[in-house]
Amino acid sequence: MKIPPILAILLLLASPLLAQENDFTLHEGEIDGAPYKVVVPHNWESGYVFFHVHGWRPADAPHEADLDLSDPFYQHLIDEGWVIGRTAFQENGVDHDAHTRELSALKNWIINNIGDIELLIMEGESTAGSLVLRIAELQPDLADGVIAKGAFIDLEDESADSYLLAEPEIPAVLMSNLTELDGPVAYAASAEFAEVPPSLRPLLRPGHVNVNWTERRDALSYLYAWIREGVYSPFSDGTRIVPDRDTGTVLHENFIENRVVDVNPFFGNAFLGFHPDELKEAGIKQGETFVLEIHNQQRNVYYGTTYGDVGPGEWVAFPTADDRILVARYHQSAIQAANMNVGDRVRLMSVD
Repeated sequence: MKIPPILAILLLLASPLLAQENDFTLHEGEIDGAPYKVVVPHNWESGYVFFHVHGWRPADAPHEADLDLSDPFYQHLIDEGWVIGRTAFQENGVDHDAHTRELSALKNWIINNIGDIELLIMEGESTAGSLVLRIAELQPDLADGVIAKGAFIDLEDESADSYLLAEPEIPAVLMSNLTELDGPVAYAASAEFAEVPPSLRPLLRPGHVNVNWTERRDALSYLYAWIREGVYSPFSDGTRIVPDRDTGTVLHENFIENRVVDVNPFFGNAFLGFHPDELKEAGIKQGETFVLEIHNQQRNVYYGTTYGDVGPGEWVAFPTADDRILVARYHQSAIQAANMNVGDRVRLMSVD
């Protein structure tokens, strides 16, 4: 039967968008107002599914299920035959009950439209680290294991968004930077005799969710072995280094030059292509201020270790786990203030 042109258009608009790639298919659309993306490798036979769950976003931040498939971690998942799922929830903010329902809806969408799920692992960061631990405690049937990166944890105040019971019923990996270990350590100690004691996996650097792709890959591999083979350790060092790369940095007599290689539109941060060693060679030391020049405008930036090294509105930079330089304004947008876009040329110089 030939479909009338107008009906064909209406059917297309009502259907999820499908993007065919060489080795996977990208599905994207909305489930009850919650944007989603689902990547299905063409070799998907295992039934393995991975959800990355984002943390708190400002109410006025873009409402989208972002997914950077150029990230080596996601490339690894696709190569290994994992489906990747992402939801932006119905609203930005923190609502653990609503977000749990929306994760359940995404899981059901995959079952109904892609195929049966044999194994589902959820990785949550920041407030979503608290969310996936909450799922491990209260709705363990929703996932087979969780990875909580930089989770906020409160074991005392039942009214807090970060309140947890320390009673996980499925395998849970607690992966946090050194400056945020108090909560995960307390959780692991309190959950020592839980039905399924968690595994503490510190990252030996400061920061908040300052994690690289090799650390994510190895944490997933560890959790998989725990679930499938019973390979468990109450403590393991999760710190890894990333492979060397050609930074493209140009050295001048009084400054070094590179480009903006990525931006975070949700929090207004920019990522610069410099390697931390190149700043050191240029005389830019941590604990001091340097000059950032972009679009012929200069700003003084404190070179520290994490966002909280400066006050509201002040500029800060620090090395990331993947050996780049992150530039931010505390509680404000750096990319808006400096009109930073991917590809823009940036110069750094020490303060005389």
